[in-house]
Amino acid sequence: MPENKIEEVDILNFALNLEYLEAEFYTYATTGKSITTFGVGARGGANGDNPANGGTTKGGAKVSFSKEESILHDIAAQIAADERAHVVLLRGALGSSAVAMPNIDLSALGFGFANQSDFLRAARILEDIGVTAYSGAAGMLRTPGIITAAAGLLGAEAEHAAAIRTHIARLKIETTAMDGVDLAPPPSGDARQVLSIKLSDGLIASRTAGEVLYLAFGGKAGAKQGGFFPTGLNGTIVSSTQAAAAEKVAA
Repeated sequence: MPENKIEEVDILNFALNLEYLEAEFYTYATTGKSITTFGVGARGGANGDNPANGGTTKGGAKVSFSKEESILHDIAAQIAADERAHVVLLRGALGSSAVAMPNIDLSALGFGFANQSDFLRAARILEDIGVTAYSGAAGMLRTPGIITAAAGLLGAEAEHAAAIRTHIARLKIETTAMDGVDLAPPPSGDARQVLSIKLSDGLIASRTAGEVLYLAFGGKAGAKQGGFFPTGLNGTIVSSTQAAAAEKVAA
């Protein structure tokens, strides 16, 4: 769908798909349960093999956090609550136009729940994708109230990303860059790149919806399903493009 044809409701539903994913990831990691056990709604409009009463999530499990690093559990639990609140917020804003939670595969990365290091590696990927997705969508929003809410969501995701990246750097956990836009934290990336902020201009990077879905679908261009979303997203923004290029973060 051309960007000039995308309506705000489409953008909000795209964000809702991503928030379902993040909320499921953190809620499983901290409780071993789905967001639906906390009374969070999952029904709505659905595409293809995604059920209208809410999809099935597989691959998630409760993480055993180190007792010596109890702050990591506390951070994860707060982020889980935040992400559930984001789902509730977006569903409330969309009303009857809200899409259902799609089928989700939390094992798509091949890691995430075996231990706290795997959890931090996976969380870093999800948070950095989320931050750049909100940044990329900002210019397509027109309604003041929606812009204000989106700014709040972007700020929350940025705090999440900063917390996760800081602990990755502190614990010296190796990570891998996802695409040309990804600014991997140390020890794998530049020692100055603890935060996902471009050193050239002090801003975060942006990804288009298609570039976000390239990552969400497991590095597939021109795809409509795969990776975290085995039967695709719900709504109208559903296709991946190519990976984001490095020149997007250049000075």
